[in-house]
Amino acid sequence: MNHAQFLRLLRAIFDTREDEIVCSEFFELLPKYVDLVLATADASRSQPDQPADILPQVAHHILQCSECADAYEALLEIERSSR
Repeated sequence: MNHAQFLRLLRAIFDTREDEIVCSEFFELLPKYVDLVLATADASRSQPDQPADILPQVAHHILQCSECADAYEALLEIERSSR
């Protein structure tokens, strides 16, 4: 484990919340979260709620779990390219 990995692990430990979701819950909510991210990016006039405000557990899980963060980025890229 290098220094950066150690710091990431330490940060994840101290940033743990009581309302954490597990990866299976994350994957159930991921499509909705990506839709919210894209809708927020597409909004021009009104300032809609941010995805992290609507689904805070998903946003937090992305910061905590690198594998799920990779899945989020991949799905987001796929959805952006299909628009």
